[in-house]
Amino acid sequence: MSQIKVLVFVAGAALSIGASALAQNANLDQSRAYQNELIADAGTRASLLQGGPNGGATYAGTFSIADGSGNNRLNFGGTEIFRYNVSSRDSGSQGDQNDFTIGFNAPVNRLRMWGNVWDKSLTFKIQGNWGGSSSEGQSFNLEDAYAMYTWDNGFSLKWGQFRMALEREWSVEDEFQQGADRSVTSYVFSPGYTQGIQMGYTADAFRFSAGFTDGINTGGTDFTSAAEADYAFHGRVDWKVMGADWERFNDFTSWRSAPDNALMIGGGAEFQRGGETGFTTDVQTILYSIDAAWEGQGWNVFAAGYGAHVDPGAAGFLTVDNYGFVVQGGFFFADQVEAFARMEAIFLDKDSAVAGDKTMYFTSLGVNYYVSPESHAAKLTLQGSYAWNDTSALMGSGGFIEGNTRNALLGDSNEGEWALLAQMQVVW
Repeated sequence: MSQIKVLVFVAGAALSIGASALAQNANLDQSRAYQNELIADAGTRASLLQGGPNGGATYAGTFSIADGSGNNRLNFGGTEIFRYNVSSRDSGSQGDQNDFTIGFNAPVNRLRMWGNVWDKSLTFKIQGNWGGSSSEGQSFNLEDAYAMYTWDNGFSLKWGQFRMALEREWSVEDEFQQGADRSVTSYVFSPGYTQGIQMGYTADAFRFSAGFTDGINTGGTDFTSAAEADYAFHGRVDWKVMGADWERFNDFTSWRSAPDNALMIGGGAEFQRGGETGFTTDVQTILYSIDAAWEGQGWNVFAAGYGAHVDPGAAGFLTVDNYGFVVQGGFFFADQVEAFARMEAIFLDKDSAVAGDKTMYFTSLGVNYYVSPESHAAKLTLQGSYAWNDTSALMGSGGFIEGNTRNALLGDSNEGEWALLAQMQVVW
């Protein structure tokens, strides 16, 4: 933090010298005032990189350009996540493919801009990523592109492209996950990015979001796209049972220095229907989730249940109901060393058309080393994952998340695939 103050002081001094040279005393006073404002702002960012994605995200230690009033501010930041992956599958189920698949990849190469314009209440965020799983390649993917206005009474209105406020595990960005990545189950039930409007309200112990959008996984689409629903509605409610503030739940980690215990219980649902815009049948989909997070001084527990109801709306196609759950927790053995564990399961409908096991279990164990203490700015992660069942229904050809390699699991028609993942994360 002292380095930030030194840099700010130097920048302020340079401005002051320039102003003196021009003999513009009024501007000199303004520069000095703004210097003090920057130092004060830096002081508010002592807890580095604990911002979340769903409104007013703050990424401390970033670069900013602003006017003297603070009504116009532009922040710059980014994320680099680099990995070495090892996957072991049964060679008999993969033809001539070897047991091991190994190599480097960079799933997250993210740049972001955010801030406020005209007034501190009118905020915006634009974020894109060069990266992704093998199905996405290294092409650029627009993620967030929205603006939001927040009133003094706690209400807000967001419009543009954003993460749908439905599941907490999906809403927390990649940078702030506890493991190397979010769970396999979360990807199966994820609503993805969407386009639309979303109203929100936040009070001391209660908050909710409700939106009208193009539906699940419609980020980056035109209104004529076959992927879009005719209409889609979603909502989420959170109850902060214990804890001083909401920022505590912008990630899944709880530092040893946490001031108190915190508990949040929440849930969300989404309904959409299509058949006019692009879907060839009158498809109806309902996604829903419920979750709880309990955090203390150096430990945390999170649990979530997921469900999806899909009615294809056409003769010869069966309505299916799929379910899943995740339980994970972490514990700090030292100030900068955190161990974590995760157990998850997916229960596909017996009438699901995909091949392979309909019930799948996964276990993940790992350790995080926070190079930057009490911060996600620089972090090392080692994670091991094991698939207890045939996972071809998920990652095989035509599977629910075909091509997704985010946990280094590639899919196997036999049980027993395991994967190791070593990751370095830098966020600025």
